[in-house]
Amino acid sequence: MNDDKKVHVEDTGASDRDGGAPIGSAKASAAPGAPAKRVAPGGHGASGGHGAPAWIVPVYLSGLVLVFAGQRALSALESGATMLTLAGAVLVLMATLLRFSPKFGAAGERGSIETLMRVTSLVGLVALAIYGVTTEWGQERFGIAAQELQSRERTLAVLRVVWLVLLAVALVPMAFAEASLRPMRRAERPEARRVRAAAAAGLTLALALVYGALFVFAADTADVKVDYSYFKTSGPGEATKKMAQSLEDQVQVTAFFPEVNEVKSEVEGYLKELSKAAPKLKVEMTDRLLEPKKARDLRATQDGTIVLAKGKVTRSVVVGTELDSARSKLKTLDRDLQAQLLKLARARRTVYMTVGHGELNDKGANVAEGRSAQIVQELLRKQNYTVKDLGLGQGLGNELPADADVVIVLGPTEPFAREEVAALKRWVDGGGKLLLALDPDAVSAADLVRAPGAVPAEALAPGEPAPAGSAAAPAPASPSAAPAGARAVPAAPVARAASDAANPFGFGELLQGLGLIYSPTVLANENKHVRRRYNDSDRVMLVTSGFSSHASVSTLSRNASSLVVVASGAGSLEGAPNSDGPNYKVDFAIRSEPDTFADADRNFARDKSNEPAKTYNIAAAVSRQLGAKAPKKKPDTKDKPHAHGDSEAESDPLEDLNETRAFVISDADALSDLVLANVPGNQYLFVDAIRWLGGEESWAGQQTTEEDVTIEHTKKEDQVWFYSTIFGAPALVLGAGLFASRRARQRKEHRGGKR
Repeated sequence: MNDDKKVHVEDTGASDRDGGAPIGSAKASAAPGAPAKRVAPGGHGASGGHGAPAWIVPVYLSGLVLVFAGQRALSALESGATMLTLAGAVLVLMATLLRFSPKFGAAGERGSIETLMRVTSLVGLVALAIYGVTTEWGQERFGIAAQELQSRERTLAVLRVVWLVLLAVALVPMAFAEASLRPMRRAERPEARRVRAAAAAGLTLALALVYGALFVFAADTADVKVDYSYFKTSGPGEATKKMAQSLEDQVQVTAFFPEVNEVKSEVEGYLKELSKAAPKLKVEMTDRLLEPKKARDLRATQDGTIVLAKGKVTRSVVVGTELDSARSKLKTLDRDLQAQLLKLARARRTVYMTVGHGELNDKGANVAEGRSAQIVQELLRKQNYTVKDLGLGQGLGNELPADADVVIVLGPTEPFAREEVAALKRWVDGGGKLLLALDPDAVSAADLVRAPGAVPAEALAPGEPAPAGSAAAPAPASPSAAPAGARAVPAAPVARAASDAANPFGFGELLQGLGLIYSPTVLANENKHVRRRYNDSDRVMLVTSGFSSHASVSTLSRNASSLVVVASGAGSLEGAPNSDGPNYKVDFAIRSEPDTFADADRNFARDKSNEPAKTYNIAAAVSRQLGAKAPKKKPDTKDKPHAHGDSEAESDPLEDLNETRAFVISDADALSDLVLANVPGNQYLFVDAIRWLGGEESWAGQQTTEEDVTIEHTKKEDQVWFYSTIFGAPALVLGAGLFASRRARQRKEHRGGKR
């Protein structure tokens, strides 16, 4: 037997995919005494090599991090920043060179993987080199710093985009490929196709990021603006046309615009349409720079100004000449021009609003949010009224001021003194104009403080004298002798006493003199109401379009199909027995819907046995012709300034109005800021009522405005929108993607099954 030992390497049955003998199939015997050859794990036999080690990618990324830290995070430290930058660049360069080292060479599947990693490393190295050109050091070395500013900025912008794109295209595929290779790095035959697919996915993601970044960059630098919002210049409204038609003197309207201007054409169309309906309105379009003297005389200091002139009195509306900034002004042009035209049509008037009783306009009252009267006061100013307070210090307890044109009592929450009510009644009987808004929710008769031993007036039998010290007893000789908070009422017939009991504010006698009886029982409707709290209490927020043809609600009655009035906790009005003769005339201007009921027990549900459903009167317009013509007042120039100090007197139709007028509404909340801000119909109600009280009912009509309607959300609705956008929208996108991928998979399986 031969002593030579043959060592056979077991054939594993595997062969190199690139050709050649099977791995480990060496049939030649080793030389006698020679050790057997072993194939290391993961070896490729003839192909040899294991590829670059796994730690090269972390070294490569660490180098980039050091470069970023040196150039960005620690740029203030000059020496430290330079050292970090150089160290990072060296690490990136070394990691790239190691990829090309023969020591880590490989063939076959592993070789193709190494080629992919070498390409990504080289691209990243090129990106780093281009970044070096954009630094101050690089700009000086390559002559970029010597270029002109505009050229230098353009060059740097291009270089920044290039190196950022190359860096993204290198790093993302490299990271994806390394993550795919990691679990099979020590495998005998790594799957190059899987690694290439991962790198392709990374490249796709990188290109998508690059596309998005470049799109945002281009959109930021491009000075292009597209406005898809609704835009239309408002046309002359009905009220503005009527006001222009009623002009007694000529009014010159001069619009100062450049010859060629987009805003000019919009304004010119509006003014020409308005002038067709008003023979006293003369319109002229001119260039301020071509006629400087006229512009100086009319005090037009800028282009885009519309000046209204009546004699020496001028009013102006500034629109502007740039269409983008003038859009909002053009949408409200009719409203703004009407306010200035009204100041020329008649003299400024004075309206007094009572204070000291917790009214909506009382600044000293602690009122809830929305229970205020700022919108009312703003509407009055737009009607050319000066708004003043009326309290005891201004004569409410004695004689009202002589310059009072209209008096407004707006939702008191505390009772008026008898002397105050008497002063109001004397003023109304003498031809005054009164707007009285009551609030049944504010005070009930049980809330009044009575004197000890007081007996309710409504409990008295007919003709029975009131006990001494009772609320129905005669008033003390001196008002100051009455206890604080108590209101003494003289003995009266039962009808009047009952009226006072139902009117805790003390207006029973005043209302009866106007031919009215007021009931503080709150009205409700189970079907037609506004939803606010989303419970049964919303039933007291009535919605109605029941308007008469009276002039005080002419705009509402002509537009009843589109305008409604909201009353929040309204009482009701009825006609009083005819006690003051046939001179007064009552028109119930606003009525509730037919299925409304008086909620006596305040449970917000109708009791069919004692709460009948019917139509109730909510507001009344009262007029009363005077026996003799009221003396003409002298124009009060105090606190009635004219434009630019001019004192030219203007006519006032109120001076020729020889009758008492009063507008009474059983719900003051209908004129509160909370309701007026959300219901246009209530604003028309107030404005038309004021115009009727002032003898200007012929000016009633709608204004045209093209303002966008404000979209308001409750807190709950805001939460719904928030969570819908945060979670709902992404969920929809994710669901659509899953559905599409599932359909694609099903189609693929279906095609495979057919095969």
